[in-house]
Amino acid sequence: MGTFFPVVLRFKLFFALLLAAVGVFFSYLALYLKTVGLSGSQIGIILGMFPLISFLVQPLWGMVSDIYRLRRSALACACFGVALPAWLYNARNDFWWLFGLTLALAVMNGPIGPLGDALALEYLEHQSRRKDYGSLRLWGSLGFAVSTFLIGALLAETAIRFIIPIYSLMMAALGLLALTLPGAAPTRIIGWLEGAALLQRAPQLAKFLISMLLIGATLGVADQYLVIYLSDIHASGWITGMVFALAALVEALLMGWAAALIQRWGLRQVLIAGIAVLPLRWVLYTIIREPILVIPIQMLHSIAMLSLLVAGVLYVDQQLSREWRGTGQALYQAMLHGAGSSFGLFVAGFVYQYGGIVPLWWTSTIVGVAGLLLVGWATRAPALSRVEEGART
Repeated sequence: MGTFFPVVLRFKLFFALLLAAVGVFFSYLALYLKTVGLSGSQIGIILGMFPLISFLVQPLWGMVSDIYRLRRSALACACFGVALPAWLYNARNDFWWLFGLTLALAVMNGPIGPLGDALALEYLEHQSRRKDYGSLRLWGSLGFAVSTFLIGALLAETAIRFIIPIYSLMMAALGLLALTLPGAAPTRIIGWLEGAALLQRAPQLAKFLISMLLIGATLGVADQYLVIYLSDIHASGWITGMVFALAALVEALLMGWAAALIQRWGLRQVLIAGIAVLPLRWVLYTIIREPILVIPIQMLHSIAMLSLLVAGVLYVDQQLSREWRGTGQALYQAMLHGAGSSFGLFVAGFVYQYGGIVPLWWTSTIVGVAGLLLVGWATRAPALSRVEEGART
């Protein structure tokens, strides 16, 4: 396969297919659960399980894959492990059936993103192109753009149940593709005791991970309640698809410039600037009731994702030795999309039930401002200096 399908193209396809699958399933999961008749509290429990379980299992997945050097095998296993419970989602509509399948799906889904990042960073480092991570990751944004637009335009209003088999087949294909990716090169032997003290030896990384809790809380709300917000303001299917798709396309464009932006402004500045636009986004949601106006607001999402999905990933990778690359990315995802998102969705369920969507966005604004201040404190010099980043990349 390597002769006809170079490694770099395999990684591009991997990210494109992974984020396309995310766009198919997770962007519309809240609407699907609402359509099959679950109550608001039941929807909140199902949605909150994904980040909570991810927080619990991602560090373990990361450490096992690093210690036993099983990143590629673990990645493929996780993809196949997601495909099966996802396929069964449509079989029944009762809460406990969906609860059990969600539990299995969340356990297996947890390591896919972090291990994919770790393998990509390992490959780029061997090619002396670590700074070009954004040029691989942008293909994920393109995949997300295509899938969210097509699902929104074609299925969201008439056939939302089709997202289940589509997602399952995409994850099975992703598992096959993962088996073709290059594995990590042999490194020094590492053990569980060293892993247990990992953050103790990297205190600045520990501070950064704590700051990601608050940022992740607001992102968790947006990931699951944006489609409900659009439904509440009576957005058509094509507008819903366009909201996701255009933001992802701009995100891909910005990621193509990531290396130049970081070289010009420094990693810390790019990281903080992207996070700073999130509170503005939440405030605008409290005002806008015209669906078409949500489309340009989503450009703020693109800026934030450049920060979190490229600058944040590179920062975490900078803080740890390559032997712990999978664990580092797993910890980052666990705090940003795991613990933070779970906390945000837990609170959001009550806020939305008793106050509606506008108080939910105001709550996100307050939490987002607090998170921005905490990130600024956590990423103070010296680890993010432009000189050090240039030496590492």
